[in-house]
Amino acid sequence: MKRAYILIVAILFMVGCSSVKQLSEKQKEKLARTNLAYLNNFNSRGVVDISVKGFSLKKEFFLKKNSKSLRLDILDSGIMSLLPSPFASLYVEDKILVTNYNKGFFPDLVSEQFPVNQFLDLEKLPQGIIDEIIKNRKFTIAIIQFEFDEKYRLHQIIMNENKTTFEYQNNDLYRINFLSPKAEVKFDFDSFETGDVLIKPVELKNKID
Repeated sequence: MKRAYILIVAILFMVGCSSVKQLSEKQKEKLARTNLAYLNNFNSRGVVDISVKGFSLKKEFFLKKNSKSLRLDILDSGIMSLLPSPFASLYVEDKILVTNYNKGFFPDLVSEQFPVNQFLDLEKLPQGIIDEIIKNRKFTIAIIQFEFDEKYRLHQIIMNENKTTFEYQNNDLYRINFLSPKAEVKFDFDSFETGDVLIKPVELKNKID
């Protein structure tokens, strides 16, 4: 009798767990859209660890994103974190722009090869893309593949040999890893706040040929 009772409890527990995990298509879509909205407008900061060809350095970073643009600023904190100065910036809107304030670590760059601004508003992605996320937990735009985890959170962005991985803790984004054949960059977040964000464009002083 005792064994039968334990068996019944175990069966009920397993049925209960499976019913919690089983989501309807509408629930999956709602979860996917909620997680996309989480990454649509935010203001964050933390420490970035950059490794290039055996050379490594740590800097402070500020990363902002809204539905129209994204800006990353890396700062050189100086001695004992006093008098921080700009080290490098990346700006994404209708083009991708990178500027190196120190010159020499990497070149300034402007790339207009991909219309990224069409997909910066994660809350207005076409329904076809949302359907792909729900069905396959991934979608592809041009040569870029976006992959999602079992909770329909953005997990990886893959472009050729470059891979960006998003790591979460208690549903909060706490780390982004970028890995390429030539470099590895790890962003550890100290703060990540969602909400409306104003972003000032980055301007290059020198014209890029």
